[in-house]
Amino acid sequence: MEVQQLKKHAHYYYTHPDFFNNTTDLVHAFIMKDYEIGMHEQEFYEINIITKGGGTHYIGDSRVDATVGDVFIVPPHIEHGYVGGDGFDVFHVIMSDAFMIKYIADLQQLPFFHTLFGAEPVMRGKTTKPLHLTLLKEELDTSIKVLEEIAKYTNYSDPVECMIRSNYAMVAIGLLCSAYTLVRDYSNDTSFEDKALMDSISYMHERYFEKITIDDLLRIAHLSRSSYIKKFKEICNTTPSAYLNKIRIESAASMLHNTTLSISDIADKTGFYDSSHFTKAFVAFYGVTPVAYRNK
Repeated sequence: MEVQQLKKHAHYYYTHPDFFNNTTDLVHAFIMKDYEIGMHEQEFYEINIITKGGGTHYIGDSRVDATVGDVFIVPPHIEHGYVGGDGFDVFHVIMSDAFMIKYIADLQQLPFFHTLFGAEPVMRGKTTKPLHLTLLKEELDTSIKVLEEIAKYTNYSDPVECMIRSNYAMVAIGLLCSAYTLVRDYSNDTSFEDKALMDSISYMHERYFEKITIDDLLRIAHLSRSSYIKKFKEICNTTPSAYLNKIRIESAASMLHNTTLSISDIADKTGFYDSSHFTKAFVAFYGVTPVAYRNK
């Protein structure tokens, strides 16, 4: 089955108000049994852990087998879906943009955070060897216990329960980052170019607010300019500069939505030369000015 043959879900797009009730309600967790859903996307981050059965995970224009222990992290605005059905259970954790903004300083200290939440979803299903995280049984059991703790607290208006859910989510993410060992070894049957590209994409997600040149990326990837750009376009369907711009713009949009920072401050924090450059790039991407986006 080709990805385009997987129909879109009836509720194609999920927004923050669909799930999060207030400014302290940042994380939810729940298990979906006999799971199957058409292509859809959302404004927030999502962690999916397969706990039972097997199916197929679709993301963008790619697909991968989904079996027990597989972890699929889906960033905002990424189209994805599942074919599974009877006996296919998936534990979901959803985290708002505000959660990421609040805890980003701590999250960035975790090993491979930017690989799991930034680079791997982009490359999923397009490499010589699957690069997503697959938990061993003990790792899966431990992670599920933490997710079940999040799911226990269902009063989304109680600030104490909201804080507890957020803290358990931090624990869960820490466990996943620590478990990311099978793919970070990059065994011999994983191509050197796949690893090189993943490292460079992770770097962009980690340091997008700094000046990043193509030469910086080439040094990280240890590839020639022509080989790197060819591989990047093959996997990401765009150029390195366009991809970096997308990271910056989406980060800026998140700040516009969740903070009261000025336009010039957001421009500075997301790697743009000045507010004029930022506004021009934002309008080209979203079709509205940053001020109009914030007001809307």
